[in-house]
Amino acid sequence: MHGYVKLEGLALEIANTPQMQRLRWIKQLGLANLVYPGANHTRFEHSLGAYHMAFHLTDHLGLDEDDRLLVGAAALLHDVGHGPLSHATESALAPFLRTEHESVIEILKKGELGEVLDRHGLKPTDIQSFIHGQDKGQIVSGEIDVDRMDYLIRDAHYTGVAYGVIDRLRLLQKMTLHQGQLAVEAGGVQAATSLLISRLLMHPAVYYHHVCRISECMISSGIRRMIEDGISSAAKVKEMDDIQLFTALEIADGYPAEMASRIRSRKLFKRAVYVDLESLEPSLQRVSEKIIAQEIAAEAGMDPGSILVDNPPLPDSSEGNFPALVGEETRPLRMVSPLVSILERAQRATWRFGVYAPAELRDDVAKAARRCLNLKKSTVQHTFSDIHNDYL
Repeated sequence: MHGYVKLEGLALEIANTPQMQRLRWIKQLGLANLVYPGANHTRFEHSLGAYHMAFHLTDHLGLDEDDRLLVGAAALLHDVGHGPLSHATESALAPFLRTEHESVIEILKKGELGEVLDRHGLKPTDIQSFIHGQDKGQIVSGEIDVDRMDYLIRDAHYTGVAYGVIDRLRLLQKMTLHQGQLAVEAGGVQAATSLLISRLLMHPAVYYHHVCRISECMISSGIRRMIEDGISSAAKVKEMDDIQLFTALEIADGYPAEMASRIRSRKLFKRAVYVDLESLEPSLQRVSEKIIAQEIAAEAGMDPGSILVDNPPLPDSSEGNFPALVGEETRPLRMVSPLVSILERAQRATWRFGVYAPAELRDDVAKAARRCLNLKKSTVQHTFSDIHNDYL
């Protein structure tokens, strides 16, 4: 994919710490292998790829050695705070944990990783600020960054979905720093636009594929029940890897074990409702998924645990703000490339609101959801016609 990735010095020492090695056992795409069997790549691989691209980009930009060390460390460590199954568990853990900002800094300070950083004179606060895109950290975390470049290419490769192919070499060569701000030169606008197109196409095909969303809702529901029942703390779950999480859910027994077992055997919930943004009352965006599920369950006369509501955040369209250097001034990418502004509007069209239930309850849940959510009957029937293949 990137050819040889060379690690030496600080990068090699970081990669060998237990905090980084843990990422070998966390899948990059969470439960996407239920749809794409090849999607078993890990956060560790992705971190190496992001570091590799950051290494070459900082060399191209001519950064001094101190900044190169910080950017490289931030690229290698940018995912060190991820919980098991990557993004799949974030929504379940968020209500029980302090901010991600605090958890990352704690990881950077402790154990062997903290010792390595201290030995090289690097402050965890500086690395954290770069991970969050401050100063030169925009190379690692920004509208267009090495993190995004690597995961799009990597995810496309392992899923077999061809939409993630981008001209990364051209893009890296056309990146520049203009008045301290990362920008793309005019000759790289097409490459930058192709990255945004790839991201748009990968969302419905992979990241927001309905099977991925359903399985993530199921695992999140099992985790929340396990925490609420006092069987495990959110902090402990956050420190687990994928294997440890499934073991903990199975030991918890009851509902958490049922969710884990269903996922392992691929006996997943099905789509009872699956509609776009225009089909919903705007006020529903401000109502918690738990409350919506309880209302539908009461209407249907069934256990709320049998109904999962998926009300994801609205798409982020900040990429259009990325600066393009035209002559001696920068302009937002959307003003330089007409395609970008079209893409921003198209992102909203890929958003879906879902209500999921076991197959045998799907029809009853759909009827109850239609009444509770004020959905037109034709809209719900359309969602059924959309379920042409529940496996893929």
